[in-house]
Amino acid sequence: MLKKIVDTIIVGAGPAGSQCAYNLSSQGHSVILLDYRENIGNKLCTGIVSSEFENFYPDVSKFIYRKAYSASIFSPSGKLLKIKRNSPQALIIDRESFIREIAFNAEKFDTKLKLGRIVEKIEVDSKFVHIKAKYKGALEEYTSRSLVLASGFGSRLSKMVGLDTPKTKIFGAQIKINFNSIDEVNVFTGHSLPKGFFGWIVPLNDNYSYLGVLGKNNPKEIFEHFCSNLKNRYKELNFFNNVDIWGIPVSPSSKIFSNRVVGIGDVVGQVKPTTGGGIYFSMRSADLASQVLSEGLTSDNLSEEFLSKYQKSWENIFKKELQIGQLARFFYESLSDDEINNIINYLFESGVLDKEISFDWHSELVMYAFKTKILNFVKSPMKKAVQKVIYSLNK
Repeated sequence: MLKKIVDTIIVGAGPAGSQCAYNLSSQGHSVILLDYRENIGNKLCTGIVSSEFENFYPDVSKFIYRKAYSASIFSPSGKLLKIKRNSPQALIIDRESFIREIAFNAEKFDTKLKLGRIVEKIEVDSKFVHIKAKYKGALEEYTSRSLVLASGFGSRLSKMVGLDTPKTKIFGAQIKINFNSIDEVNVFTGHSLPKGFFGWIVPLNDNYSYLGVLGKNNPKEIFEHFCSNLKNRYKELNFFNNVDIWGIPVSPSSKIFSNRVVGIGDVVGQVKPTTGGGIYFSMRSADLASQVLSEGLTSDNLSEEFLSKYQKSWENIFKKELQIGQLARFFYESLSDDEINNIINYLFESGVLDKEISFDWHSELVMYAFKTKILNFVKSPMKKAVQKVIYSLNK
C-alpha cells in the first residue's frame, strides 16, 4: 500500500505548533501534528500574556484564571513599587487547556494528531520531507511536502534541517503552591537572588499560585534559597510538589527557514528576553509562518528562497523588539543590589512607570526609561554599552 503524503508535518504541539496546525488545516491543507508527550500543553509555563492577546485569540477568554490590573515589585532593600491601572494589563491563563483546545480544533479540520512520537531522524530532499519516529518502541515513517519545526528549546532536530539554534539562554524554576494571600503578581529582585535573577508569585485562583525564579544560571539552589527567604515573609506558604526547571532561549536564531522547512517558537528563540515568556510571540510567529507556507503549498513553491519571506515578515515585526529586550536583560544582569534599589526609588518617585505598559511589547517602555535619568544610577561598563546601542537604534 502506498504511504500517504501529506502537505505538512509539524513537530511539536505547543502553542506555536498547534496554532500552525490549526491555521494550515483550516485552509484545506493536510497536516500531521507530532509530539513526544502524551498530554498536550503541559510544558512548564507561568501562563501570563498581555491583555491584547485576547484580540488576536479570542478563544483564550474561556481559559483566563484572572485579569491582572496591578503588580507589586520588591526592591532588594524590601521597598515596594506598586503599578496599578484601571484596565487589565495582562491575563493569567490556563495554558495547558488553552493549547489543548487549539490542537483539538485543528483536528476538526484535517490535522492528524499523533502523541507519544519521538522523532529520531529527518531528511529533506528536493521533493519531500521524510521523518522517522518511535512510538512505543516501534518505528513509524512519515512523508510530507513541508515541515514545521516547533520542537522546543534545545531540540537536536534543528541541525538536521538546516536551522540555526539560539545562542543565549536562561533558566527558570517554578512550583505550584497552595497559597491565596495575594491577589496580584508579586515580583522580587536582588537580596536573596543573585545578579540577573528575579522571582515571582503569580496568583492563579482562590487556592493556588505559581512561585518561581528566572536567571542565567542553573536555578535549583537559588530557588531553594529564595523559597526559604519567602517563608519569613509569608508564613502560610505551602509547597506540595517538586520544583520544575527548564531552559529558555533569549536570542532569536539567525536563520529560521530552509528548503521545505520553517521553524517556529522556542526552537528558534521566539521568546521575550526580558521575562522568558513565549506564548504570544510563538503564536504570532506561527500565524506568519503558516501564511507563507500556505502560499508555498498552493503554488507548489517551497524553496528556500520563497520561504525566506517568512523570516523577512517576522523580522519586520519582532526583530527590533527582541533586540531591545536583549539589551534590557543584559542591563539588568549587570546591576548590583544598590543600583537596583536606586533605580526602583527613581522609578517610584519620577512617575516613569505611569506610562502605559504592554506585557508582551516591552521595547517602548525600555527605550523611554533609558532616555530618562535611569543610567545615572549605574556604575558598570554596561552604561556605555546601553548608550551605544540606543544611539544605533535611533539612527
